[in-house]
Amino acid sequence: MSAKKPKRTTKSAPKKPAKAKGVRTTRTKKKPEKETAPAVEKPIVEPVITTPEKPLAAVQETKEPIAEAEYEVKPTDEAETKPIEITRPEIAQAKPEPEIETEVRPVPVTPIVVETEQLVESEVRKTVVEVRAEPKPPQVKLETKKRAAVKSLPKPLPKKKLPQPPEDSVLLIIRLRGTFAVPDYIDRTLMSLRLRNKYNATLARNSPSTVGMLRQVKDYVTWGDLQPADVAKLLRKRGEVNGGKPVTDKFATELFSKENIDSLATALATGEIGLQSLWEKGVKPVFRLRPPSGGFESTIKRPFTSNGQLGYRGSAIATLMTKMS
Repeated sequence: MSAKKPKRTTKSAPKKPAKAKGVRTTRTKKKPEKETAPAVEKPIVEPVITTPEKPLAAVQETKEPIAEAEYEVKPTDEAETKPIEITRPEIAQAKPEPEIETEVRPVPVTPIVVETEQLVESEVRKTVVEVRAEPKPPQVKLETKKRAAVKSLPKPLPKKKLPQPPEDSVLLIIRLRGTFAVPDYIDRTLMSLRLRNKYNATLARNSPSTVGMLRQVKDYVTWGDLQPADVAKLLRKRGEVNGGKPVTDKFATELFSKENIDSLATALATGEIGLQSLWEKGVKPVFRLRPPSGGFESTIKRPFTSNGQLGYRGSAIATLMTKMS
């Protein structure tokens, strides 16, 4: 048989007090007690007994009277008392030093003689005239320097006065400027004058309508009046018939019954033969010129009267024609 195991004995825990229903208990930690500083023993102060001070008046009253016996004069048998002699100390006075006798000898003075010259009235007047104030010099104005950047404009040249062309004369018109940036109204006028390209020339009769057209295109052309010899030269060198053939004396005799080109040119200058009849017979109205030999003498952007090449130039058109033909 197995031995029975002994029963374990456990210590019964102390019973906790029963909690009241609805009451919540919390555990709180105890705060450590603050250390208190040891008490310091206070020193024992013994009371000091002070007597009240008496007033000054009271002190004076309490002073004992001075013994008068010391100052009393004892009576003597003598009837008369001798006064006490009081001797004062003698003060030694400083003896004055003996005066030293000094002899003052007079210094001999030499008289200074100043010579004064008496001026004569005439000399005084002269000196007054010489001391007169000099006239002030004239004020000189400072010259202002001209700016280097600003250049003075050149003086305008005197304009050339040209005579007006005679009526019913033959005018030669030459276009000197090109076709770039030409306004429409000027281009139309140039087309009506048959001047389509640069260095084209044509002949026209002097009339108010022609002069009005030339004034409108004066910045592009130049013109002048021609003599019969100049017209004949132009027809010989630059005249063309339809087909590109040059104008010859045979053409003048066959179509106009003239001996040569010179007689035809005089008839055109006098108005015997009109320019329109010449164009109708087959002569081209446009003369194709070349640039002038040696170039232009001046700019082509100014009028002829202001040292340029444009506008009316009178009989000087013949020299330009010979350079360009």
